[in-house]
Amino acid sequence: MAFDVKNIQKQLTDVPLVSPYPHDLAVAIICDTFRLAGVRPPSRADWEDLERRAKTPALWREQVVMLAYVLTSSTLGADTAAMLRKNTDSATVMKGFFVQVEPLTAEMIRSNAFRQEEFLRKWVHAVDGQVKDESSRDTAARLKQLDYREALQEMQRAEAARRKEADKRAKDLADAAQRAADARGWRE
Repeated sequence: MAFDVKNIQKQLTDVPLVSPYPHDLAVAIICDTFRLAGVRPPSRADWEDLERRAKTPALWREQVVMLAYVLTSSTLGADTAAMLRKNTDSATVMKGFFVQVEPLTAEMIRSNAFRQEEFLRKWVHAVDGQVKDESSRDTAARLKQLDYREALQEMQRAEAARRKEADKRAKDLADAAQRAADARGWRE
């Protein structure tokens, strides 16, 4: 089954964003998506384990609510239910998905088209789906291009390089000042 990510994004922009779902409702919506596919949903223990594994539990809860929102506000929920296979392990799907979207906040997903696309594509990837009109290679390349964690790491590398260059410049200036002072002392 191919997921039409662009159409899903359009559907999400057409739906007014209401206040966030309560966490328990969001969990129920996600579980119902698995049930519609005939797949055993994550158990209460699975959900507790997911929350325990999360680096930031509050951020994880935001992501759960956003997943429920996109599943109910677009065709993503029905497409997911149609895509899932009977032997799918829902807990494994959820663990993989939340590891992949870990740095994304609800606000980023709501307000930034790139982060929303990244979130949707990572869900499609988690359920072993395909993106409509894309080869697997194109999909992987787009995911890599959108990866927020990669952008953060790039920014940190650039900041470290900038800091290193500034330190080198400061050391060079100090050395030049010392040489000038030494030269003045030698002439006097």
